[in-house]
Amino acid sequence: MRGMTIPDLQSFKWLMDPNLSPDGSQILYTQTEIHQESRDYNSQIYLLSVEDGEIPRQITSGKNRNTTPRWSPCGSKVAFVSDRSGTNQIWLLPFSDGGEALQLTWMRHGANNPLWSPDGSRIAFVSRMFPSEEMESMFTPLSSQDKEAELQRKKEQGYVVDSLRYRFDGSGYADGSYNQIWVLHMQSKEIIRVTSGPWHHQDFSWSPCGEYLVVSANRREDADANPWDSDLWIVPSSGGDMRQITDTRGPCNSPEWSPDGRNIAYLGHLREYSGATISRLWVVSAEGGEPRCLSEDFDQGFSEAVGSDMTRTAGAGRGIAWYPCSTKILLSAGYQGTTQLYAIGLDKTVTPLSKGERYIYGWSLHREARNLVIAWGDDCVPNELSLLDLTDLTERQLTKSNIWLEDVSLSPSEVFWCKGYADSKLQGWLMKPINWQEGKQYPLILSIHGGPHNMYGFAFQHFFQVMTSAGYYVLYLNPRGGQSYGQEFQYGVISKYGEGDYQDLMLALDQVLLDHPDIDPSRLGVIGASYGGFMTNWIVGHTNRFRAAVSGVSISNWISFFGTSDIGYHFCENQHGVNPLQDWDELVRISPLTYVKDITTPLLLVSNELDYRCPIEQAEQLFVALKMLGRDVRMIRFPNHGHLLASSGYPPMRMNRLEHIMNWFADKI
Repeated sequence: MRGMTIPDLQSFKWLMDPNLSPDGSQILYTQTEIHQESRDYNSQIYLLSVEDGEIPRQITSGKNRNTTPRWSPCGSKVAFVSDRSGTNQIWLLPFSDGGEALQLTWMRHGANNPLWSPDGSRIAFVSRMFPSEEMESMFTPLSSQDKEAELQRKKEQGYVVDSLRYRFDGSGYADGSYNQIWVLHMQSKEIIRVTSGPWHHQDFSWSPCGEYLVVSANRREDADANPWDSDLWIVPSSGGDMRQITDTRGPCNSPEWSPDGRNIAYLGHLREYSGATISRLWVVSAEGGEPRCLSEDFDQGFSEAVGSDMTRTAGAGRGIAWYPCSTKILLSAGYQGTTQLYAIGLDKTVTPLSKGERYIYGWSLHREARNLVIAWGDDCVPNELSLLDLTDLTERQLTKSNIWLEDVSLSPSEVFWCKGYADSKLQGWLMKPINWQEGKQYPLILSIHGGPHNMYGFAFQHFFQVMTSAGYYVLYLNPRGGQSYGQEFQYGVISKYGEGDYQDLMLALDQVLLDHPDIDPSRLGVIGASYGGFMTNWIVGHTNRFRAAVSGVSISNWISFFGTSDIGYHFCENQHGVNPLQDWDELVRISPLTYVKDITTPLLLVSNELDYRCPIEQAEQLFVALKMLGRDVRMIRFPNHGHLLASSGYPPMRMNRLEHIMNWFADKI
């Protein structure tokens, strides 16, 4: 059989956001593919019966994107988000008696995240609003003339910056609008705004009685300086004053009201370990009071996702869900390169619900907690849906979405453990070249994840499969700082970039070379992106053992990063304990640019021109310095893309990026 190719990216189907019907008989989910004509992503909603042998049925169509399907409480209607009218709006599908989808909102700046009230009479959703806008103008989308006038204004006027947070990777420059929560009354079609003010209002859920919403928001005066903080607020669903029920140092995310109305569960932490603090499960009384941590004895973080270039699926689904008894909470946590499901009781009892070398990225719980549908993937399966019976924890696969992979030769990963720096224990994965032959020697590519608090694990990697098809071994691991190994391991990189993490990578590589004499130690490559790009820059400035390197969306200079990254002003202090105003010399010491004269490894710098997370100036500085030194360096610049091109960018550019990388390694190794 043939191996994986770069153009195979266009054949994948991504299954996201599964939702189990109220009676538990059917599942709605979103399937995303790359449209053959536009060569861009196209998302449609599918319906699947939980019975054996049923074929999924597509229930939306067109070249537009239809996402976020949500069953009404009675199961007779489905609310979803579609851009078919030009902007994202809430639409309704009368499911029980058929018929065309009906548009429910015409919000000026679009609408997202629909959530039905418990009695099905209302839908809460998110839409932006400028403080200066009149309410009457909010219910008519911007006309083409309005959009043209706005574009013309931007050509003629300067952009005024007063706020510390003035641009965001992925969305661009802040325009002065804020996310607000709105409620649509289904019978009258009246829409009311229930939050207000110059703050973003994010996650929310309904009270069981339907009279209130709990909302996560950072409504503090220093919100810009401390963007990671947020608290929980209760607001009447008919609008009115908001009541704050938490006052913590850190985030309060994914709030969910208990079915009995007494408690609210949420994910968060108190920043005890700065930017490396793992997320924990908390409950607070709906009346307010001191929050109580339910997972203080469970040394794993929640909502941790395995990173891969298939992460259009990452983050789908709910963060947490209550069992109907109001005494247990369902949620996912990272564990040794996997993500698993757990039930945690109000008595702090932790019950594992899933197992296996895979990652679970989405799920939906039956309202009587008999079963749940899960979305999962592993190193040879991009993503599928299964039904997990909660009575005996048996599981049945429901979909087989990427059948074409049966005709492709894939390289399964081999997991291993080895000793890292200071006797730490490291988990890694090694993939053999396709058609490996005994007696031959092969080159190896070391890949380094981003974050640094992300993780590699049991997840499908299109790029890794392409490399193994080209005859490379691929090595990837989780050095200190990575998720899913507990709080101390995740904290191990704070204020120590380039120290133990660098040693972890080199020691793991040494162990692999010792265990696999068929790997040619003179033909090694290294690649990484974001933090992995920083580490690649650091590695080539401290060793010449690699024949070629690729540094993607990287960091080379922490001093300029502080002022040019959308997160730089707080990231430096959270990760290094200092900023340039406090200790200039320390940030110079840990900047790869400081060691540029020691870089002799041929280096390809891959950056995106609209990347505000690791701005392109970071690559430009390193490129110019290396060129001035006469070193072998090349820079690839991708226009119109931010930080996440590799996993969710425009498909032709994703493929072109891989072509540049593969050609670089082929030419140098």
